[in-house]
Amino acid sequence: MRRLFASFLLFASAQAACVDLVLHNGKLWTGDEAQPVASAIAIDDGRIVAVGDDARILQLAGADTRRIDLQGRRVVPGINDAHTHVTVGLASLDLKVDRAGGSAAVRAALAAQPRDGDRWLTADIGMDVLADPAMRRRQLDALHPTRPVLLTGWTGHGALLNSAALQALGLSPARVPPGGWLGRDAAGDADGRVYEYAQWSPRTQLPPRPQRLRQVIADETAMLLKLGVTSIQNMAIGTSIPDFIAAWRDSGTPLRVRVIRTPLATAPGQPPADLELPRVDPAHPAITVSGTKWILDGTPMEHGAAMRHAYADGSHGRLNFSQAEIAALLSEIFARGDQPLLHVSGDATLAAVLDAMQAVAAPAAWQALRPRIEHGEGLAPDLMLRARAFGIVLVQNPSHFMLPAAESAYMQAHALQPLAAVAAAGIPLALGSDGPPSPWLNMLFASHPVSRPDQTLSREQVLRAYTAGSAFAEFAEGHKGRLAPGYAADLAVLSQDVLDPSLPADALPATTSLLTLVAGAVAWRDPGFATD
Repeated sequence: MRRLFASFLLFASAQAACVDLVLHNGKLWTGDEAQPVASAIAIDDGRIVAVGDDARILQLAGADTRRIDLQGRRVVPGINDAHTHVTVGLASLDLKVDRAGGSAAVRAALAAQPRDGDRWLTADIGMDVLADPAMRRRQLDALHPTRPVLLTGWTGHGALLNSAALQALGLSPARVPPGGWLGRDAAGDADGRVYEYAQWSPRTQLPPRPQRLRQVIADETAMLLKLGVTSIQNMAIGTSIPDFIAAWRDSGTPLRVRVIRTPLATAPGQPPADLELPRVDPAHPAITVSGTKWILDGTPMEHGAAMRHAYADGSHGRLNFSQAEIAALLSEIFARGDQPLLHVSGDATLAAVLDAMQAVAAPAAWQALRPRIEHGEGLAPDLMLRARAFGIVLVQNPSHFMLPAAESAYMQAHALQPLAAVAAAGIPLALGSDGPPSPWLNMLFASHPVSRPDQTLSREQVLRAYTAGSAFAEFAEGHKGRLAPGYAADLAVLSQDVLDPSLPADALPATTSLLTLVAGAVAWRDPGFATD
């Protein structure tokens, strides 16, 4: 009733004073159960005033109203990417490495670089290189004895370092940050493999790079707006929140961002930094700060996710923190009334989390915080009901469903990595990229999941999870994620109709936004799309 009354007031005020903008002659997927489809929308002062047919909405236009003919195009609520990592890494010389070439390609790329100087040599590598016993600290030292070398596995959860890099980051068998560990050789010395917080925490000591961070933000947000993304929920590893917010403001991007605390050099149970920051700065309402993320295990790709069933090599992965430490970090978040966002890939990890949550508070007490499980490969069938009882929200990443054959077989054998089953279990679902940023490529992945072909989502389900689902995951469902009166005027006019069943699935990744609005203002317009 309250929403209907608010809609009436908005419509009445729009009739009294003409609206700023009307978009008409389109195909609107609103995401609003009260009016799921429409052809036109009226916007005023950054908010949606009315949604309906052309005749009704065009009545709200006056002499000063801007009118945009959508030419029959598909319009959707702005995409809200619930899991991103817009950040900046080490000052480095990024090597061009063909991952298909394996260790040989990495060695060749390193050998081609001068040995003198102190500039870092970095590259992303495949899991086969990370696992190769012939690619360790001593072999890297032979190629570069003084220049720091850091080769990061593409999952981001393991890396190979030479001695100079280990020294620069202050890592040794006697000095390992909580939540991380080092690979050891037969003698017990560091062999160059660095995992989890051992590779992330030291980077907090590096000097900030504000100009580079501003450029990264400007480049990445421009790309996202061209894809129809209007909001992201970001976990910037290795960048302080004040530095990130300053760079975001300086970049001038209109994209909305939720900045999520990701403590790195903090012991479980201790409060994270910058708790004095307001959730919303009235001077910059597009930037919010909330939530605390902890990374509790690795991924199945490097066998770092803690699993109840053994991997093919007999290992079970491992937890980054003990059961007591998980309870301590959860207790700290709960006491602040904040939302926990937990990287949980393994089913053993999820079982440990649910046990720790039970130790901290009753399930009903957690529900108001909407605890999030990021990735959730380990949300096994027998854990679904427990997860629902605690009010768990699953944030899944469609690109994670494109696993190689061995990992796909493992997921299928143990009924892990759910997608469609989540809705059936009554668990809220949001989608985030955590990989390729295109929501339309991820729509293809979610509707044709290689590793769990029985867990397909329809295109409409994907769109709902990327809009209303992601808004719910950040407590923003009252003003984002739908094209409905009173909601923020965030939307995208698409280059092709992703909901048209005649559009082939393999054509989805080619989708772009012809027009992206954030708060009713044009944030991106394709030069070929006429708006006048």
